[in-house]
Amino acid sequence: MKRRYMLSRRSLIRSAGMGLLASTGLTARSALSTGARDGTVHFVAPTGDDAAGDGSIGSPWATLQKAYSAATAGTTIILRGGSYDLTGSSGIHLSGRSGTSGNPITIRNHDTEAVILNGSGLSSAKDSYSSPTDAGGYVLSLYNVSNLVIRGLDIRNGPMGGVILNGGHSLDEGSHNNVFENLSIHGNGWNGSEGKGFSLFGYATDNLLVNCDSYFNADIENTNADGYQISPWGPASTGNTLRGCRAWQNSDDGFDLFNVNDNTQSPPVVLSRCWAWQNGFLADGSQGKGEGNGFKLGGQRLAAKGNTNGTSGGHTVTDCCAWGNVLNGFTDNSATIANTVVNCTAYDNCRSTDENGRPSETWTRDFYFPTPAGHVLTGNVAFRPAGREAQIAAENTDRNNSWTQSPPVSSASFVSLDDADATGRRAADGSLPETAFLQLAAGSGLRKMGPGTAPL
Repeated sequence: MKRRYMLSRRSLIRSAGMGLLASTGLTARSALSTGARDGTVHFVAPTGDDAAGDGSIGSPWATLQKAYSAATAGTTIILRGGSYDLTGSSGIHLSGRSGTSGNPITIRNHDTEAVILNGSGLSSAKDSYSSPTDAGGYVLSLYNVSNLVIRGLDIRNGPMGGVILNGGHSLDEGSHNNVFENLSIHGNGWNGSEGKGFSLFGYATDNLLVNCDSYFNADIENTNADGYQISPWGPASTGNTLRGCRAWQNSDDGFDLFNVNDNTQSPPVVLSRCWAWQNGFLADGSQGKGEGNGFKLGGQRLAAKGNTNGTSGGHTVTDCCAWGNVLNGFTDNSATIANTVVNCTAYDNCRSTDENGRPSETWTRDFYFPTPAGHVLTGNVAFRPAGREAQIAAENTDRNNSWTQSPPVSSASFVSLDDADATGRRAADGSLPETAFLQLAAGSGLRKMGPGTAPL
């Protein structure tokens, strides 16, 4: 019996289901592996000792940094449960050691033990960015490394951000073929202008984020902390994929694909079965000062700020969902390259209010694609607020979407509008929770709108 996922009424053409992994150069086995079968195993524990320990389970080291410095291709680093409370001016910096395609360096928690990498004790100055030699204000920084698998960690309270994957300024070096799985990233940004949960910058190809959560991230101005900021240096940085990831209550956007690299072409990113809710709101439920889009699929700096020919967009988004966000559920955000959005659902977005509780941004929509860039929207569903379901430029493809069909979508079109299960705990294997939320009811007339009808 297949697991029920929210909005899994339809999927991308079945042959594309495995194609999402294939496009990253990874297989399902490599994404879920525990490291090379015959590789060396190093142990780390909060009670370990970097000087007296030998990295064995009986005499573990105290820091991930120590274990990584001894790693080679095929090494597995196992972190025992507990809180690793970081101090000093820099977080954990992984650079200079990579795995290979058949023998990754794997960093993971021990069995089901809870491992916390806690950056609340870092003394990083405001706006301390990652560099080739320093993690700066990020809890975990990876710089020009490839074929690493990082799994099962709770990463929190970084002054500048949670995790940053940086490919530097060379494709030959760069950061490629890394896997991030079952990470919980939250509470970052207390002393920086970024505050993003997970950031990807520089030259980076074929990286996979799977079943990760990023939430409650807020920079010091409550304006610029995204759940995921994915901005590789294009156009050669292809194959980066997010699958089964969630983002909620980040002070800015859930998934932000703004091209921050002036005068560069935007590389394509794939998002599949990702969920974004209540972004633009803070952890206490109040509205922040950021934008608050669920999925921002474009954007580039203005020419007046030095960007004369940079582009954005070109992404593929399938079977994703956005609800309760401050601004738009899904938006092209002035993307200049056509995005493809298939089988996605947006519900009850456009929550922006002024000091009197009235809507403050009347242009917001569940699906907002006013830029005439040839965007393709197919088989999508929007519901509430009434009259603000979608705005699609005539030059874009708007086919088989709920707002172009009849009868209109209503509460009766869905099995449930209660998101309690969707926002709750993941399944034991880290996959998305089972839920009836926003699944289409029998007889809704919307089940066969997309190019495929089989559930994921």
